[in-house]
Amino acid sequence: MAKKKNEIVIQDKMQLDESLIYEKVVSIIETRKVTAGAYANREVTLMYWEVGHYINVNVLNPEFAT
Repeated sequence: MAKKKNEIVIQDKMQLDESLIYEKVVSIIETRKVTAGAYANREVTLMYWEVGHYINVNVLNPEFAT
């Protein structure tokens, strides 16, 4: 019998537990959301540091500008 494109294949004819699948998918999503949030916070921090550094070197202390 041919399988459909989006059909879940049950290995060894064992019944898949839908709640375990749901919990794993939720876990993957939540982990990635935390990682994305940490990365975004890192980038915002670096952005503010770069802006502050630019102002400090080029506006407040132009004699140190390269």
